[in-house]
Amino acid sequence: MGGLVIPGVQVAVVKEVLPRQLAPSGVLGLVGFTERAPADELARASSWSRLREVFGTATAMSIPEARQALDNGVSQLVISPLPDDAGARASVTVPAGDEGEGAAFRLVAKVPGTWANGLKLSVKLRSDARRGDVLELALSWPGGDELERHRDVSLKQEGALERSAVVRLADASENLPEPGEYSFDGGRDATREQYRDALARLENEPDVDMVMVSLQGDADAEVVAQVHGDVIAHCERMAAASCGRIGIGQGARGDSAATLAKLAEGLRSDRFVLVAPRGAAGAVAGMIGQLAYYESPTFKTVAGLNSLRPRLGVDEQKQLLQGGVVPVVRVRDRGVICLRGITTDGDQINVRRVADRAVRTMKMIGELFIGRLNNADGRGALKQKLIEALLQMEREGAIVPSTDGSDPAFKVDVYSSQQDFALGIVRVDMAVRPVRAIDYIYATVLVQV
Repeated sequence: MGGLVIPGVQVAVVKEVLPRQLAPSGVLGLVGFTERAPADELARASSWSRLREVFGTATAMSIPEARQALDNGVSQLVISPLPDDAGARASVTVPAGDEGEGAAFRLVAKVPGTWANGLKLSVKLRSDARRGDVLELALSWPGGDELERHRDVSLKQEGALERSAVVRLADASENLPEPGEYSFDGGRDATREQYRDALARLENEPDVDMVMVSLQGDADAEVVAQVHGDVIAHCERMAAASCGRIGIGQGARGDSAATLAKLAEGLRSDRFVLVAPRGAAGAVAGMIGQLAYYESPTFKTVAGLNSLRPRLGVDEQKQLLQGGVVPVVRVRDRGVICLRGITTDGDQINVRRVADRAVRTMKMIGELFIGRLNNADGRGALKQKLIEALLQMEREGAIVPSTDGSDPAFKVDVYSSQQDFALGIVRVDMAVRPVRAIDYIYATVLVQV
């Protein structure tokens, strides 16, 4: 800008560097089978109605963790569906009755996977004065709990079983079926490589801070360990890119406390949480997601697990905690709670989340100053913005001074040596002290006489 010739006032306006708001914590990336998938492969949902609209109602059966997470208040779900040709759908073929030959009809699960294997189909014949012979079909779980019941079904009618949320009519003949009870089978899980590819798509979603793979309940123990290992590797890669996240997983159906502790031994990481018993992981992920990033999930209530099975005894709880597994238990007067929120290496979940938040803050502010650090004023401004952000974290209670007050909640230094300056490098040293949950109280009671 040229100088003034005629006496007057010339004003230069300098815009202050303002960091944007960090994305909310508690965004869960979820991999699994879905009834249908969006064209761009990934989609987000903050409510159950939105998830059904995008992925279909049957997704509740193949990814039960999605509904659990939403019910427990997760900030947002980012679903990465497995490809449609992954695994195989379970089906059941009902034979024709006495007067027919071959099959009367075949039903197929709307979503691939082994979740529908063992599903029971009850077939009854009924007579309707207007429509002739019709069927009554009932679907129930192996334990006996009814899933769906459809009365007055005519297989000759177009759109038969369209009201079903979980199965569709694949083939139908003119023959009436043989009444009886039949079982679905033939469902098959995805391969490790297919799970890994779906997980990799979440790498393009920087705001995700939790990830989970919805493995089928009867998955092989080796596959469970391999896929969870892939989740840990994914989290480590994202942490190297300053987008730290934690993985959440669970064992196969029926795994004992000893089996889960052994599984956790091979999955030691400060970025992985293993939950027991099976069926509680989605709810725990949702509960963590609705907490502030510095709050511990220890002794926090978990919703939607009234039929929690199996119930973990005291000895099993100790074995799981010593093995680095998070037990979900029912406690009198408190309901169902997360007994202690730890990663598989024994560290507290909230400590890891606070550290990740500090890294994301550093990255976000640092990127604003690239190209502005060629003098002491620019480097000083970067330091002040970092101090400002860390002071806010301290006010929130996310970082704290040492218990004796001798060491502050954080330290920041921004500097550049002459060689660094020649190479275009500015260095930042930052130390934070995350708040820790107090999990144990040791009391001494003096009885005076």
